[in-house]
Amino acid sequence: MDTFDAIYQRQAIKHFDPAHRFIPAEETKLLEAAIQAPTSFNIQH
Repeated sequence: MDTFDAIYQRQAIKHFDPAHRFIPAEETKLLEAAIQAPTSFNIQH
């Protein structure tokens, strides 16, 4: 996905499915993406 596509296609989610459970593969992928997110002022804990 192009960066601009990701920016323009983002949405605010107002309702979540409380019964949804992540499978281990989804959880790992989400955590790996979060690790790559930039930090404020490039603070690296």
